[in-house]
Amino acid sequence: MVLYGQIVMGAPGAGKTTYCDGMQQYLRLLGRECLVVNLDPANEVPYPTASGDDDEPEKGGDAKLDDQGNNEESGNAQLPYETVLDVCEDIISLDAVMQELQLGPNGGLLYCMEYIEHHLLEVMNLLKERLNMQDGQKSGESDRPYLL
Repeated sequence: MVLYGQIVMGAPGAGKTTYCDGMQQYLRLLGRECLVVNLDPANEVPYPTASGDDDEPEKGGDAKLDDQGNNEESGNAQLPYETVLDVCEDIISLDAVMQELQLGPNGGLLYCMEYIEHHLLEVMNLLKERLNMQDGQKSGESDRPYLL
């Protein structure tokens, strides 16, 4: 299956999320299915903290790691658009890496990007699996989803 799409890149605050949300809404209005693949390991839901205790984020991090495989289709609640694959939920998240490996944000991002690079085949297989689950019966060119 040939897929069409865009790669949206930019600095933090450049408007990538706003653009992807608007593009997904626009393509849906035109009757074209648009699926977003979020490969940003830092674009994740912040841990809820009820108090200022230092232990609270750590507990939230453990809960997030346990829920990774159980919540495949709901996606990242922080994002205004639906995702077919969210690297934070499905593969690796910056907060988890920073906590588990005691890295800062820069080292954590480097680790996450290298992890994704080294596991690119698995990422692509997961994406193909998700696409087949959603559109297994469609075969026409116009029915193929557009990826952002």
